[in-house]
Amino acid sequence: MNLANIMGINQPTTIYNTPTMSSTKKPQSSSGFKDVLEESVVDTFKRRHPDRARHVDQQVKAGRAVKERNGVADLSTEDMTMEEYQAYFYGLLETIPYDSTRVNDTSIITITERGWEQMRKDPDYESWILGYFVEDRAVRDPFFGWGNNDGAMITEHFGASIEEHHGEGFNKAAFKGNTDKDNDDDEEDWWIKRHKRMKKLMREQVERAMKKDAAGKAAAKEEYARQQYLSSQRQHSFLTSGTTSAADDAPKPNPEGIAASMAAAAYISTIDLFGGGMSGDVH
Repeated sequence: MNLANIMGINQPTTIYNTPTMSSTKKPQSSSGFKDVLEESVVDTFKRRHPDRARHVDQQVKAGRAVKERNGVADLSTEDMTMEEYQAYFYGLLETIPYDSTRVNDTSIITITERGWEQMRKDPDYESWILGYFVEDRAVRDPFFGWGNNDGAMITEHFGASIEEHHGEGFNKAAFKGNTDKDNDDDEEDWWIKRHKRMKKLMREQVERAMKKDAAGKAAAKEEYARQQYLSSQRQHSFLTSGTTSAADDAPKPNPEGIAASMAAAAYISTIDLFGGGMSGDVH
């Protein structure tokens, strides 16, 4: 059955996840059916967990009451095949009502093969499971009528002992949230991609800045060397002839070159001011 279809049913739904049994025959024992059971797993649990013994006794009592109401309190399962026993037990479960606020709940019940075998030969364990559902189905949904009446999806797993039982539940509205979550994921992906693009652009900008910086420093160094050469030429001309004609005849400093050097220095200062944070964020 499709999960979406199950969730749309406007009434409590119970799904029995019955395993394929390796044997459907009734158990055989040389000492008889009842003697197969040495100790109820209920008594074993209470001995191991004395702090929970009182609660377990209440659940067993509630389960026995279910069988009494259905007139099967003294019914023996000795002559039942496993299919017959499963049908008998499921029939008892169907008589346990849900609280009216649980109208939209869906329960999936799984009992292992060893669990079925234990229940069939252990009336107290069978009663405990029935009592568990009497207690569980009586719980009210505190959020019913608050505008979110989707109900809950519940899974219950039972093995061959009380310790093996575990259950989970979540609101069906979580399924409706998948679309919003997908949108959130798409938005998150967009931001991640945008961040990667920004890092790439910043890396490229830093590389370009480093190249320009190197070029600017080279140009400034070249201009400085040229100015130093011109200065030494003027000084030599003055000392040898007392005039600056040699210097005047020498190539004049190129104003454009000086301007380029100044621009390069300004650019380098700007990169130092703003580029540090950019390059520090690039990985």
